[in-house]
Amino acid sequence: MGVWDITKSTEQYRIDGWGAGFFKVNERGNVEVLPDANRPPIDLHNIVEDLVRRGVKPPHLIRFDGILRQRAQGVYNSFHKAIAECDYRGNYTLTYPVKVNQQRQVVESIKRAANGHGIGLEVGSKPELLAVLATHDLPNGLLLCNGYKDYQFIELALMSSKLGLRPIITVEQFYELDTIIRASEAVGVVPEIGLRMNPSNRGAGRWAGSAGENAKFGLALYEIVEAIKQLKARGLENCVKLLHFHMGSQITSINAIKKGMREASRVYTELYRMCPSIEFLDVGGGLGVDYDGSRTNFESSMNYTTDQYARDVVWEITTACDESGTPHPNIISESGRALTAHHAVLITEVMDVAEVPEPPATLEAAPTDDDKLRELNLLYRDLSLKNCHETFNDAQALRDEFLQRFIQGNITLEERAYAERALRFLFTRINTLKKELKHVPEDFETLEGMLKDTYFCNFSVFQSILDHWAIEQLFPIMPIHRLTTEPTRRAVIADLTCDSDGKIDKFIDLHGVRRHLDLHPFKPDQPYYIGIFLVGAYQECLGNLHNLFGDTNAVHVEVDDSGQARITSIVEGDTIKEVLGYVQYSGDDLLNGIHTLIDRAVHSGTMSAEESAKFMSRYKESLSGYTYLLWETSNNPVTSEAPATPTKVANVG
Repeated sequence: MGVWDITKSTEQYRIDGWGAGFFKVNERGNVEVLPDANRPPIDLHNIVEDLVRRGVKPPHLIRFDGILRQRAQGVYNSFHKAIAECDYRGNYTLTYPVKVNQQRQVVESIKRAANGHGIGLEVGSKPELLAVLATHDLPNGLLLCNGYKDYQFIELALMSSKLGLRPIITVEQFYELDTIIRASEAVGVVPEIGLRMNPSNRGAGRWAGSAGENAKFGLALYEIVEAIKQLKARGLENCVKLLHFHMGSQITSINAIKKGMREASRVYTELYRMCPSIEFLDVGGGLGVDYDGSRTNFESSMNYTTDQYARDVVWEITTACDESGTPHPNIISESGRALTAHHAVLITEVMDVAEVPEPPATLEAAPTDDDKLRELNLLYRDLSLKNCHETFNDAQALRDEFLQRFIQGNITLEERAYAERALRFLFTRINTLKKELKHVPEDFETLEGMLKDTYFCNFSVFQSILDHWAIEQLFPIMPIHRLTTEPTRRAVIADLTCDSDGKIDKFIDLHGVRRHLDLHPFKPDQPYYIGIFLVGAYQECLGNLHNLFGDTNAVHVEVDDSGQARITSIVEGDTIKEVLGYVQYSGDDLLNGIHTLIDRAVHSGTMSAEESAKFMSRYKESLSGYTYLLWETSNNPVTSEAPATPTKVANVG
């Protein structure tokens, strides 16, 4: 195999495929990040160590605002190139759908990332609208209002035009049209209206159901025609400004995009004939992210580039408009996932490992002279490449027999424990031998699931990568250091929650889904950090409070003029007191309850005054501390006096 090096680690974890030029392995064997194309890369492991020294314990969600800037600039560049190539006579506006990641720091970073181009914001709920109204300070800033809307939502959106914004209210359900007209008359604002069509052409990938007959949102074509009739009857046909359609998030195939664009472009040309005031075609989201680096139409990948996407969007609109003599519309896209996915990395620390034990050359003596234990010892002794399949079948039969005999009371706990351990050793040896077989029997596939280490990590799947649990979304996962040495352990990852689903046992692979991750042997006296990448889209606000594990510490990192990493802000993760408040446990009530119980214990003599003081101190400290474990190694000690959470700061040097 040769000496292991960073080239092999790069290939092993496919970082050149999914990293999109933002992530590499450096000569030290650490993952490095390139947030700014004009400045040197920064060492991710060094950032984590710096945070730990500051008392900011893992898990960390590390955000790189420079990647947001690069992603936004990349989308703009792709559309500007396509517009030039097609001699397109409309403009392009990138619009960020806030639902993808509503964190204020992320939204503000994306607004800055527009870098003079201007950027629109899209909201899909009243809370999102209220947040954006107070922060969308771009002159004549485009504000797209989608989703279900009540009168109050529409009224606020209309009145925002008096704040200097340009709100366009998209009709997604037919009943909204009447509400828009009533609200506009009440507030004295002429509405700008968008119509969302429900395309017949479906997308490709996990969210293909966002379009088609049973789609949740959008108007049928007959409803669009009826809406225009009603607007004309009121003299409001000039209020129609936008046609919107959406084929689903993470569209994996460029052919699906082409088909959808052809249909939407034709609808636009017909709408222009009916309402010449229309000026925008909003192509929605769907621009994919290559999570596994395979560059295929697999659901966690995409078989096209951003340049190809922009070129096909612009080309299809150009063709339809030129054929019908329709002026070219201004194009809007809502590529939220493509903007945000790469910018955030979740760092978790391994706390413990349940390893598959290494089999000895010979088994130790059995605790008794049981016939079946002797048979098991003989199977172990005589195992060879020639008989490994037969031995596997015999071992499985013995495993079932030992279980039944134990349930019936015919063997002791010690005998069954010996058999269980010996069988595990035997299966491990068979799994090693099978690699030398020319034809591997089908039933050997069960060995893969049986013989994997479990790496227990300090995070919650349900809080930080809910899509993995809910829809089996794949994320790139790899250690962020020790990459000059070979990862020799086959592992799955378990989180902190008391839930059997709180694990990661599906990983990216060139040819589909891999059922284990290659990791390095765990050294209990040294921190071992694992990065879960491309988690910047959707995961933060989708996350839930299973077992009351809250938001992680979030850290924003930039590269300064000297090429050094600077932690520009730390957003403190949830404290235990905060998450208990979410489920109606008041901190004051809890403290009063503990005081009552302590007083009772002191008076009954089960707790001394000194013990009560210590208990109360620890209780208060824990209540104000991090919801995750403060893990300790010899190089990273944690004491009760150590800071459990960082101080909230806007700027850190």
